[in-house]
Amino acid sequence: MGLLFVIIGCLLLYVFGAPISVRILNVGNAAGLILGAGFVLYGIFREKLPKKLRTVLKIGFLAGVLLLAVEGIFMAVQAADKPQQEEATVVVLGCGLKGDNPSLMLRQRIDAAADYLKAHPALKAVCTGGQGPGENLSEGACIKRELLAAGIEEERLFVEDHSTSTSENLAYAMEIIRAEGLPEDLIIVSHEFHLYRACHMAARMGLNSESVAAKTPAWLFPTFFLRECFAILKEWILPDALPAVP
Repeated sequence: MGLLFVIIGCLLLYVFGAPISVRILNVGNAAGLILGAGFVLYGIFREKLPKKLRTVLKIGFLAGVLLLAVEGIFMAVQAADKPQQEEATVVVLGCGLKGDNPSLMLRQRIDAAADYLKAHPALKAVCTGGQGPGENLSEGACIKRELLAAGIEEERLFVEDHSTSTSENLAYAMEIIRAEGLPEDLIIVSHEFHLYRACHMAARMGLNSESVAAKTPAWLFPTFFLRECFAILKEWILPDALPAVP
């Protein structure tokens, strides 16, 4: 039995360590690496641990698995949602850049937005995201540039370039939407793991939203899934104060 825990731990170390090769290190794979190391150590020292401690560890692990399963269900249901609104504004949520170029994750959001906008030529979009460290332009400007390159007409695209968080993406996008007289129902474009929290925030802000999912690469999904689980738990227990929507 101890060997099984060691093998599981080594698999977790591999799965959550792989994203580091592309400079992705966040609370998701950090927690996964700690969990993997914990499995390895538990497998090695299991027989030396007091029975009560082993019982506590098992209960804690099962409670954690149950919580992740519940959060995963909420994520999956939201990601499977198909927009029904005929009059809405697409809001593309920003992600990281590498200098002038979109990161892998942002590229996938851009591609999902481009596909949806091509399939719905009457809709307009707000490209969101400010400029962070190591970025030579704002995420919003980069999204617009890439959507133009994908063939989306410039008059359909608006840029929000000051936000630093999901809630600010939404609030500042609404400023543009109302200033330009665009439909106030939203179709939010982001990754499948992120859409539940984004739409939950939108609802707290009094906004009506649906979603379009960008697909996360399988080898990165565990890291971003676990990271998002922490973010959702915080949203449930200690939600941030949201920016005012004008």
